[in-house]
Amino acid sequence: MNLIYITRYLQDKGAPHIGLTMPYIPNARYDRINNDDEVFTLKYFAEVINSLHFDYVDVLDAHSNVSLALIDRVRQIDVAPLIQKAIDDFKPDVLFMPDEGAHKRYSKMFTLPSTFGIKTRDWRTGEIKDYFLAEQNLVEDRRVLIIDDICSRGGTFYYSSKLLRDNGATSTGLYVTHCEENIANGNLLNKEKSGIEQIYTANPLWHRDMTTSVYSPLDEIKVID
Repeated sequence: MNLIYITRYLQDKGAPHIGLTMPYIPNARYDRINNDDEVFTLKYFAEVINSLHFDYVDVLDAHSNVSLALIDRVRQIDVAPLIQKAIDDFKPDVLFMPDEGAHKRYSKMFTLPSTFGIKTRDWRTGEIKDYFLAEQNLVEDRRVLIIDDICSRGGTFYYSSKLLRDNGATSTGLYVTHCEENIANGNLLNKEKSGIEQIYTANPLWHRDMTTSVYSPLDEIKVID
């Protein structure tokens, strides 16, 4: 609502050009429906953005091409340099993407060998029913960096790390472009449980008071800019 108010105010004042930089697309994960009682929220969010008639909308690492198709005059910010910083810091031997869609998005950006997970999930509950590696021998005795666009509680990445370690990976790290504060309510930040050595994000979706010295588990996440 604040975005609508500010944009309409600027338009009323005669601003000749107005652009929007929106690194994370809200509702990006709700980009399809499988049942009649589900709401295609991304479509309606995009309609609100389009109604403001921005000259451009810059986004970072859109969850799928559906978002890019629904938003008018959208432009993608190149995410590869940000992921490369995580690669330079973690120094993996192999890259891993949690599913084939993510593998198609990211694997061509880098020369490191990569593989992905194949999973079956309960659509309504989100529960992962089965999960296995596309190439089982690629990660043995290797450092592996998991790459994806967004993390909420992080269940997918918890199972990804377990899958990689069960197949012989010596250590795992995680890069997610957008990271929600809800990650603190899952198991990812507990290194003993998740096995994830380091987590990286380019767009932390939380607010921290930088004047306080009170420790938060979120401090363990490296923010890349």
